[in-house]
Amino acid sequence: MAANVDHAAISKMALPDLTAPEKATLASKTGLTEDKATYSDARGLDGSFKMPDLSTLQFVKGEAPAAGKPTAVMFWGKYAKGDYRTMVHVSYLMRALPELQVLGVSCDAAKEDCEAMLKKNGTAMPTQSIDELIFDMSLAFDEGRKVKEAFGAIGKAPAPGFLFLFDKNGVLVWKEVFTSSWMLKQGQFAEQCALLLAGKPLIDNGARPAADDEDDEGEEIAADLGELDIPGVGDY
Repeated sequence: MAANVDHAAISKMALPDLTAPEKATLASKTGLTEDKATYSDARGLDGSFKMPDLSTLQFVKGEAPAAGKPTAVMFWGKYAKGDYRTMVHVSYLMRALPELQVLGVSCDAAKEDCEAMLKKNGTAMPTQSIDELIFDMSLAFDEGRKVKEAFGAIGKAPAPGFLFLFDKNGVLVWKEVFTSSWMLKQGQFAEQCALLLAGKPLIDNGARPAADDEDDEGEEIAADLGELDIPGVGDY
């Protein structure tokens, strides 16, 4: 087990200020550029996408989220060490927002890999600048990748670092992608969770800006790639 870990300091570093989450507008977030931002016209955010059937999940830690409560779904993988910090930061978010349920869905190919992740809980991982790995959320193996496929209906099939937020009625209200170089504090997911739990309107970034008609050829190619739902290029 990791020793002498200053959880308060790490939480402060990992999370944005949640005392006034409504202030986390697109303009206020340095570095939250168009390729990273979530827009209101993103696929699945029109109120039509609901929490998929979770009955095929095989839980290795915890249990399925209770119905009637806001829930975040986080995709992860034992193989994706670069995304372990996202798991840790989401765990701190759960501690800051105790009413938030989080379900971690494994992208691993074998249940044994998913189970092996539990052995890392509470250990340090210096190579990823992690003082202590903590996984507070429920963790489940996605048998047959059925849950992953269900989420693929609203964009590219999710990979480690993909986060989805559902309201108490099971309706998707937000989604965002995080990586080893783009972390929870830099995006808007944490603030949206706080607003949802407080019963307040979520931040609305409006529709994705239209492409400039005078874009050069390279930008036109990027726009075409965006239609393929590649993470980091257009909506996902």
